[in-house]
Amino acid sequence: MEILKQLQSVAVVAALIWVSASSTLRPLRNSKRLECHLGCRCRRSEIKFRQGYEHIVEMRCTHLNLTEDHLPLPPKQSRKLSTSLYLENGTIPYLSNTSLSVYSPYRIVILSLKNNAIEYVAKDTFSNLMHLKTLDLSENIIHEGILKEAFYRIALTPLKTLNISSMNLQNVSDDFFKHLKRIANFNLIFRDNTHMFPMTALMRLNHMTSFDFGRNNLTLIHLNNASFTSLRYLNLDNNHFRDCPDFCFKESNSSRFPNLEILKIQWNEMRQINRLHYNCLTSLTHFYLNGNLFQELRSNQFSMLPNIFKITLSYVGCAMHNIERAVFNNSALKQIYFRNNHIWFINGGINLRVFEGCSSLELLNLDYNIFVSTKEEEFNTLLGHLTQLRTLIMGGNNLRFIPRVITERLTNIESLALYSNGITDLTQLKNMTNLKKLFMGSNQITTLDESSFQHFRRNLTEIILYDNPFSCTCDILWFIEWMRKEPKIFGYKTDTNFTPSYKCLSPGNKIGHRLQDLEMSDITCLLDMDVKITTLTLSILLIVFVVVGTVMYRYRWHIRYFIYMVRYSQRQEVDTHEYEYDAFVAYSAPDRPWVIKTLLPILEGQEDLNLCLHDRDFQVGKLIVDNIVDSIQGSRKIIIVLSNEFAQSGWCQFELNLIQRHVLENGQRLLVVVMLEEIDTRHVTKAMRAMLQTTTYLMWGEEEYARKAFFNRLRMLLRRATKHGRERRLSV
Repeated sequence: MEILKQLQSVAVVAALIWVSASSTLRPLRNSKRLECHLGCRCRRSEIKFRQGYEHIVEMRCTHLNLTEDHLPLPPKQSRKLSTSLYLENGTIPYLSNTSLSVYSPYRIVILSLKNNAIEYVAKDTFSNLMHLKTLDLSENIIHEGILKEAFYRIALTPLKTLNISSMNLQNVSDDFFKHLKRIANFNLIFRDNTHMFPMTALMRLNHMTSFDFGRNNLTLIHLNNASFTSLRYLNLDNNHFRDCPDFCFKESNSSRFPNLEILKIQWNEMRQINRLHYNCLTSLTHFYLNGNLFQELRSNQFSMLPNIFKITLSYVGCAMHNIERAVFNNSALKQIYFRNNHIWFINGGINLRVFEGCSSLELLNLDYNIFVSTKEEEFNTLLGHLTQLRTLIMGGNNLRFIPRVITERLTNIESLALYSNGITDLTQLKNMTNLKKLFMGSNQITTLDESSFQHFRRNLTEIILYDNPFSCTCDILWFIEWMRKEPKIFGYKTDTNFTPSYKCLSPGNKIGHRLQDLEMSDITCLLDMDVKITTLTLSILLIVFVVVGTVMYRYRWHIRYFIYMVRYSQRQEVDTHEYEYDAFVAYSAPDRPWVIKTLLPILEGQEDLNLCLHDRDFQVGKLIVDNIVDSIQGSRKIIIVLSNEFAQSGWCQFELNLIQRHVLENGQRLLVVVMLEEIDTRHVTKAMRAMLQTTTYLMWGEEEYARKAFFNRLRMLLRRATKHGRERRLSV
């Protein structure tokens, strides 16, 4: 019952909106607050009409105790802009001829005085509102005679819509609407008033185009010879009809409503629907029959309506026991709403050819019927011929799979809604190349195959898949990245508080996590088992390489020494000549401390070698040149200690020239070059450059391991050669 009440309220609101203006209203935009009377709310908005956008002012005042001396005035903008004035749910005891004159300077186009306990309205009350198009007097207690006279001057205004609902107008006189009969394109809302149809009174409204007569406790309408030639919209919802009213003249089968386009007979108590009562409605485009108690639907139930566009037969399944073949047979029909009927679509319970003949059908809504036992061939019988379908809605149908007929024969579908079912697999959708909207929320989908979407992914403008038990593995990484890139098409809107529920149900460590918050990427997902094994192997090799490289770098001097020892031992020749010194040391005076404190203690103290130093071993009184030459010739090896001071010393350069001459005559192996530091290129002479380019030198280092390697190599170079030298074992 609660659902029925809600739907009835929706119907009332829809009717009021339809007849409240002659234009098609669109949502407000660019709304701006204005200064307003105390207790009221005012704003300036922009409304879309058929002719374009129009700026309007809206003023709403509720629960005010109003008298004619204290009627609130609209903002000053209302003098130039169309204004909607709502004075509702307050107290206005009476309205005199001058009560509303304060609004004459304003462009009041909509005036609502709803529910103000108004008892009296003077004859000329509304004569000052020369822009008035819509007047709402509903839910007041004005006597019928007083109200009839209040309409006296309304005909002089451009009024198009009048709402006099819920005013307990039980006995409407035949001349009740006499002052309104000349109004063209008139819309009348007369809900919740009487249990009798005021036929004679209504006949005076020759130009009425819209009539809402819902919720009036009618059980029967006797139209007799009545004819409403201008009526385009008729609402008879929420009455107590047991049979469909007869809209046709039986003798001629012509229509009492030849121009009627929209007919609503919803939420009544109709047990049957006789097509002879409405077949004459040749202009009918929209037929609403929801919420009735039909026991059966016969073949060709709507086949005689040549311009029918939409039929709604929802909430009618509780009493239904027979549905024949081709109920909706009509090639003009575009939309069918057959939802919330809870009918079993299987052979025996319903003729599965119920939609036969709907060759132009573009929208079919079968929400909340039962297909749990329907087989593939039965789906094919039911839907296979509807090849022009653009929208198919089958939510809450207990489906366990997507019927093949949808993906193989209904490939023109642009919007597919299969929400609230038990579907687990979407791979069949790959053939739906025209799909633009997909609604698959609240199913049993755990994973998604990217190939299923590849043919229509670019066309999608909306896809709803929330409330599914997703398995958050790398198989749906593509879907997560798509969702992050285009959140709006997945139901995430910037202008609403609704948050779609895309959450993981597995694996265990991700339960409850939102898909878009998962820390997943292409890199992490590439690490599958085979890739992990390969990566582990490469990682081990890399670690070994790094360790070996580090060790080699740490002991690089020892390695160099070892290599040098091997090479040196292979080419060493036995020298049997007797020398006075093992090595002559050529150095500059500033380098003497290094020679005395570092070089001598190792070579003479530990290795027992005999070195020749010029400031210690040269003969006194002998020419320096002779001392140098004799010392060079009397030494088995020659050690040159190179430094920037050596390079800048004239004596050292002279000494170097003599050494190079001796080396040229006796062999390169005699020479041992020690470089204490990097030599500035400005100090390098041609002789030094030639020596460094042709001789491998020992570099002195400050690190402990570098010093050890230095002296190991130096010992090897200065070691006395013997006949068994080649057999000596080498040690780093």
